Amino acid sequence: MLSKVKYFFIVLVIGVTSWGCSSETEPKTAHVSGSFTVSDSIDSSGDFSGIGFTIIKKDSANADADTLYHAVSDSNGSFSGMATFQEKRRYPLIISRNNRNLARSGVILAEDDSVFITGQLPNIRETLNIVSREHDALSTYQRLGKNFRRVMQVARAGQLKGDTLREELQKWTDLYWHVYEDEEGTFASNFAAREAIKILESFDKPQMMNRIRIVDGHDDLSDLGATFGKRYMAENKGLDSALVYLDSLAQITESKNSSKRIARERIKLLYDSARVDKAQQELMAFKEKYPEDSTSNWVESMSYDINYLSPGDRIPAFQFSQNGKIISRDSLSGKHYILEVTRLSNQMYQEQFDRTVVIHSIYKNYGLEVITLPLDESQVTIEAFFEERVKPWPVADAKAFDRKDLLKKFNIRLIPTRFLVDENGQIIRKYVGNEFKDVIQGIQKIINKDNSEEPAS
Repeated sequence: MLSKVKYFFIVLVIGVTSWGCSSETEPKTAHVSGSFTVSDSIDSSGDFSGIGFTIIKKDSANADADTLYHAVSDSNGSFSGMATFQEKRRYPLIISRNNRNLARSGVILAEDDSVFITGQLPNIRETLNIVSREHDALSTYQRLGKNFRRVMQVARAGQLKGDTLREELQKWTDLYWHVYEDEEGTFASNFAAREAIKILESFDKPQMMNRIRIVDGHDDLSDLGATFGKRYMAENKGLDSALVYLDSLAQITESKNSSKRIARERIKLLYDSARVDKAQQELMAFKEKYPEDSTSNWVESMSYDINYLSPGDRIPAFQFSQNGKIISRDSLSGKHYILEVTRLSNQMYQEQFDRTVVIHSIYKNYGLEVITLPLDESQVTIEAFFEERVKPWPVADAKAFDRKDLLKKFNIRLIPTRFLVDENGQIIRKYVGNEFKDVIQGIQKIINKDNSEEPAS
């Protein structure tokens, strides 16, 4: 009897899931209404009719716009109707009168939501107000974010440290998590979950992983497991456990886009972990499974990295002169170093700079060097960057190397991009953007290798 109950439950779940998937392509509706007035300064008649409200969908600049909603105000300025759309998202809203477009804004359309729009002509920018569950939740999230950024400015100024900083971070991750729970199903809820998990990664990774597991089943948030969760599993339980975890995510997702994302993260993990042959095999399988993505920028970039910039490959040649001294791949033979390619004006690089200085000051005792190849075309920009900063390692002058050739050889798609290189000139790992936070693990790998090769006393 128990087995029959289990069978009935499984069939029921499959049926509900199938119904949910098929309904994704069915039109969704939301009620849109509002009230607009006209200032006496431009119309003293008291007739507020003829104000048009149009919500459109335009997938690209060259595509024709589809009208999802259109209504015209009556003499009292009121309007009402149903918007029909395929997916929840933010759509352009055009406000017009007498066949003349007066303003553009955006409105979030969600199934069965009610949107109420108010404002006054001609001061639309100052008076426009959009009320709905989605917009109200987004306002809550934005207010929270504004206050959190203020706190982080105080922390960056050094006024919050140690346990005090930890307690403050715990408070803010909990506040964001409350928004996720209270506004579940909204865009703001997803944004808040992301912020809560990002904050936790900086000071409490086990708690971060617990919250990731709570949202694992949400397709809109599956990337959190595929990135933060994958990284946690790889660091704490090893590569194989991280791969198993990604496989579990793939099994529960119902979204094609989420499946693609998880597959890409799996390939990237294999590549970063020096399982190059396996990464190559899975990249080929990815191209066969998703032929529409076979020539995408990500596939082309990953293919180049696997073939020419994998862990264990020799770093491509580079060279520049500084104060009459030639610095190149060959001159650095026998040394470990981080080679970074960036614009010094890049905000992420500037945010990471102080941490890089600390890493260099600690590990230079183990022979670690840092080499910077700036993509800034003006020497003034480079010099301005170091006016109030130390320059603790070699930095190439502007145009001291062939910029186009460098971008091609090192496959620079995003900046900053860095390479950790061992004493033999072999790549340990390539780090793009925020991946640089993992560099200490790579440095430790080099140090441990050196220590293991030292002769016993």
